[in-house]
Parts: sequence; C-alpha cells; structure tokens
Amino acid sequence: MTYLPCVGCGWCCMHDQCTDSLRRHGYLPRCPELFWNDEAGRYLCRTMLEGDAGDSIRRNQHTGKGCCAPLNSWRKDVRNRDT
Repeated sequence: MTYLPCVGCGWCCMHDQCTDSLRRHGYLPRCPELFWNDEAGRYLCRTMLEGDAGDSIRRNQHTGKGCCAPLNSWRKDVRNRDT
C-alpha cells in the first residue's frame, strides 16, 4: 500500500490522540503538544522535537511513513484551525 506524505494538516492529532499523548496527558479532546508553525505553514508536534525522546516518539508514530487518513478533506486545506 502506498501512503500519501503527511502535510501537517493537524487532523489526526485533533481527532485521535496517539498513544504517546495518552500516556503523557490522558484522554483529551485534542493533544496539547500540537501547535501551528507559521514558518512551516503546518502543524507540528512538540514531543517529536524533543531530542532523544522525540526520536522514540517519531518511531512509535511511524513519522515519515505517510498519512493514515488520506481521504480527510483537511489535506487539501492546510491552515491554522486554532483561530
């Protein structure tokens, strides 16, 4: 199966917390580690930016392997949804 690349639309983290987020924060409506980065023009995850811990989380979340929700409409409308 071929996956489309992640575009950083935020859909996954806003709708379905990953196991790493659940361990850190418990069940929440949205992962608090998710943030919009104006420079990159996409959402990023703070935990994935944490050096060695980030390496482990990126492996756990299969970062770079592609989008697991390629039919979601946010992929075509990547924007800051926090405002």
